[in-house]
Amino acid sequence: MPAQELNCANCGAAIDVRTVRGMVAACTYCGTSFVVPETMTPEPTMGNLLLGADFRDPELPGWLVSTPDNLEFRPGSPAELWATFAASDLIHPVIRTPGPLDDFDAGVTIRFISGVHDYVSAGFEVRSWDTGDYVVRISAQGTFNIGWHEKGAWGGDLVPWAAHPALRGNWGDRNRLRVVMRGEQMRVYLNGVVAASLRDGRFPAGRLRVMVGPGKAGAATVAYSDAQIRELLPD
Repeated sequence: MPAQELNCANCGAAIDVRTVRGMVAACTYCGTSFVVPETMTPEPTMGNLLLGADFRDPELPGWLVSTPDNLEFRPGSPAELWATFAASDLIHPVIRTPGPLDDFDAGVTIRFISGVHDYVSAGFEVRSWDTGDYVVRISAQGTFNIGWHEKGAWGGDLVPWAAHPALRGNWGDRNRLRVVMRGEQMRVYLNGVVAASLRDGRFPAGRLRVMVGPGKAGAATVAYSDAQIRELLPD
């Protein structure tokens, strides 16, 4: 196996696989450690693509656009969807699936373009239905949070806001959020590093929404790219 085949999930630096001990790799540049599966990638192997979002196409086949007046489709490499919202304590859906999903592997790349640094956030609402949903989000501060809604109101935190070394905290940096739902188990990956693994049985199925939280102090713009929903591979 070539010596430069593995890269750090956090900073992207090359790791010489000959220095891997057991199934754990440690980056000598940023200090991040992660488990290396047989595929020699920092994340579990992904299943087949069920639904992707082509942000070159404003029609966005397969998705429902929640607030088109707040959105701008930007072709490029990668193509991005820019969402701009006025100051608000609310979580705003950007796009969503038409129907419910139970088990899945969803990912999206997020860039914070503008806003008030202490407030703006973005991520997913998952298994969203009339009874409530889970909310998984990251912030411009390099923190993440997992919580839930219950009948339209905030229900509480499963993981309170916490800093994570895998998140990049500069304006315009790309951060990859990945959420894997299997039964009552949720796993959250940040830039390829597992950040949380927990069990909760409140919501068995529901829509998936890409969301933005501009915060109460000012308007915010967030860019999204490479949104995917994939099937789960067998345990």
